Amino acid sequence: MRLPARQLSEPEQRAKVVALARRWLIRLGIAALVVIAAVVLFQVAVRIATSYMWFDSVDAGSVYSKEIWAKVLLFVVFGGIAAAVGAATMLAVARAGNRLWIHPENDVFRGAFRRYEPYFRWFLVLLATVVPGVRVGERAAARWQTYLLWSHAQPWHATDPVFHKDISFYIEVYPFHVAVDSLLTVVVTYALGITLVAGYWYGGWRVRGGRQKVTRPFIVLLSVLFAGYVILKAVGYWLARYAATTSGQGPVTGAGYTAVHALVPSKDVMVVIAILCAAVLVANALVLGRTRMLVGALAALLVAAVVVGIGWPKMVYRFREAPSQAQVDLPEIARNQQATLTAFDLHNNVTTVPYKSSSTTKAADLTKLAGSTAQIPVLDPNKLSPTFTVKQQLQPYYQFKSTLDVGNYDLPGTKAQDVVIAARELNLSSIPSGSWVNSHLVYTHGYGVVAAPSSRTDTNTESPVFLDGGMPPSQEIRVTRPQIYFGQSFSPSAYSIVGEPAGSKQQLEFDHPAAKGSSRSATTTYRGDGGIPIGSTLRRFLFAVQLKSPSILFSSELNSASQLLEVRNPRARVAKIAPWLTLDGDVYPAVVDGQIKWVVDGYTTTNKYPDSQLFNLRSATGTTLTQDGSSVSQSSSGVNYMHNSVKAVVDAYTGKVTLYAWNQKAQADPLLSAWESVFPGLVKPQSSIPSALLSQLRYPTDLFNMQRTVLAKYHVTGAANFYSGNDFWTVPTDPTVAATKTMNATGSASSASSPNQASAYISLSATGYGKARYALSSPLVTYNGRDLAAFMSVNAKPGPDYGKITVLDFPSDGGGESPSQVQNDIESDTTITEALTLQRGGQSKVVLGSLEAIPVAGQLLYVEPVYTQSTGSQSFPILRHVIALYGNGAPSFENNLGSAVRAAMDSAATRAQG
Repeated sequence: MRLPARQLSEPEQRAKVVALARRWLIRLGIAALVVIAAVVLFQVAVRIATSYMWFDSVDAGSVYSKEIWAKVLLFVVFGGIAAAVGAATMLAVARAGNRLWIHPENDVFRGAFRRYEPYFRWFLVLLATVVPGVRVGERAAARWQTYLLWSHAQPWHATDPVFHKDISFYIEVYPFHVAVDSLLTVVVTYALGITLVAGYWYGGWRVRGGRQKVTRPFIVLLSVLFAGYVILKAVGYWLARYAATTSGQGPVTGAGYTAVHALVPSKDVMVVIAILCAAVLVANALVLGRTRMLVGALAALLVAAVVVGIGWPKMVYRFREAPSQAQVDLPEIARNQQATLTAFDLHNNVTTVPYKSSSTTKAADLTKLAGSTAQIPVLDPNKLSPTFTVKQQLQPYYQFKSTLDVGNYDLPGTKAQDVVIAARELNLSSIPSGSWVNSHLVYTHGYGVVAAPSSRTDTNTESPVFLDGGMPPSQEIRVTRPQIYFGQSFSPSAYSIVGEPAGSKQQLEFDHPAAKGSSRSATTTYRGDGGIPIGSTLRRFLFAVQLKSPSILFSSELNSASQLLEVRNPRARVAKIAPWLTLDGDVYPAVVDGQIKWVVDGYTTTNKYPDSQLFNLRSATGTTLTQDGSSVSQSSSGVNYMHNSVKAVVDAYTGKVTLYAWNQKAQADPLLSAWESVFPGLVKPQSSIPSALLSQLRYPTDLFNMQRTVLAKYHVTGAANFYSGNDFWTVPTDPTVAATKTMNATGSASSASSPNQASAYISLSATGYGKARYALSSPLVTYNGRDLAAFMSVNAKPGPDYGKITVLDFPSDGGGESPSQVQNDIESDTTITEALTLQRGGQSKVVLGSLEAIPVAGQLLYVEPVYTQSTGSQSFPILRHVIALYGNGAPSFENNLGSAVRAAMDSAATRAQG
């Protein structure tokens, strides 16, 4: 016989309901965490899978694998350490006995916490495990490049003069040691934070109420954690000694007087003090357990850090180095000079020529010499993109880069012709209909290149003489595969789906507009292999999720041979494969055996090269072009080592990326060797560069701009002379920027400072007498910017003299006018200003081309093309005049280049003879 169930009392019923609700809340919480974790893991899995497919499509799957495994290893190791320490700390606080007593009515919140804490302790432990583990793991994973470089360090076979360690230690080893110390310090900091917060709620310490403010177990735990923190500080002090080699306290970057005689010894002393303080903390944890010992040890370390670590070096600098820098820092300045020239590839690579006026004063001889030693440009690649657009755009869905490029090609009947060149790229924002099919399946690529010689124009229209252009294209630079599926116009989110099965006659992709007399536009199908195969349903699903585009999964236009083209900007493409490279801001097209290639110059850089001067990368490479966005600005980071050790080439049709080692025989780069050890086979040897491609490589812009910034000071020999700075030069500002604003101003002109003048690719003679060579060049001016100081050029064409820099050193007593002085002469000439005033009347404006400097017979010939442009939306600059000035002559103002040069030479010859 079953007994009737006992009826529960009301308190028991409430307790049962509470217990049931608690169980369901726990279950719901766990379920929510599982769902969130599943979604996050799914997104991570999709990102990893699609990324690997992309890397595999460019034959760099091993690169991504190594990156992923390095990130996973670092995340697991350091995240695991942080998680373990966080969990152990939380458990230690939660299980500690001898808690401070609290009055439930006076301390309601802590009282409630203590009553309900057993129910959610697991959550608190989980929180103390996951948060530090994930945060520290993410920080560690972000250091994957530092770790890989450390694990594949290569000797440089050179040492620093202070610690006598191989250079590789500072660049490849030391940064990872600092990273490890920093990560472990963050781990202990999280543990201390957990201890302080949890200790308050659990009753380990309090601010008010009762005589006892802290418990002994809490002091013991704090002592252990602070001992670990102080030990890590000791390691940090020891490592900080090596930072003296790149100290910026003295007159130059490097181990100056204070660094050697105070900074390094102070760090040694701080190491000893930190170890002693850590020992006291350990003793306090094991034996004493007193608050005074804990506070006293930390206070002693803090006082020592202020007095010894900061005060001692400051005092030495203030009272010893600063008053006597001209004597005590001369050895470091000498080391800095040598190290800087080596680090920026200038050691034994620069020829300085004292440049004085020639005895040749006949205008005819000077004019002839100017014509034979340089290809003087009248097409300014920085100003004529609108002209190329109007003349050669053909359709609104094509576009050209805002700054064109200057190449050097062997043309039929001529040799080594400077050519302004641009790729006709796709402009997705201007396609006829912005549907998904049009944006991603139909309009998939640009078409062909447009090129014109830089030194001449059509005599009737004063417009460029196009060597390549039109549709169907006329071609003197032959292009057999004109489709541009990868180019600089594509945004990071731009993708196309292309391809048809073998034998298919369906051609969905728009190729180029119809020729005159035809009504049918040409179509094509991508036949390359540079895309990601997405013929399977699974792959389509993965990319539909990754790109947030369901149409990829459901579109009936896709087929078994479909390929996804993604990351289509050549610079971004190279950056993804080789993120350890610093890339030049000017990516340029080159026609190689009928195919269009994009060339991206890659640099190995660091800010840890001992004793080399630290320069801001953005400031040193910034010019007019980076300010207006025509060229990509570099990051605002400090570098004291920069070598152009890689030439990256991206095929505009297939998207294939090839990295070539560069100039390693002439100037071996140990940093590149280390990265080659990290990613074996990624960088191909220079010997594998095809000859047709080799002829189209050139000296990179950002390296030259950096080197001219360096040489502006480091042309000075002798430490004492360098310290005085009397003979420092500077990079000239672009005088045409302010002049153009002034000439076209309707009200008050802007007084904003002008950016640095851009360096220029021009075929010229390095000395103004010999044979012209394809060069990158720039004038340099005195430190006050008023007078001409030097002219710097580098052989930009691959060959025996590639990279050889020639500096023409002008005499200080009137060697010539600076660009700003020349521009002032032009604006002060009433004939020129009156003519330009008439030119900008009505609905037109004056566009001043770049003021180019060309050495001729001991002087500089300055040439500035003058264009006019109407204010309409379809307007473009047209060459109207050419201004020229030679030596101390007056500026000439003529309708064409030849007449302007002759008139400038006549003026200079007349003044010389008069």
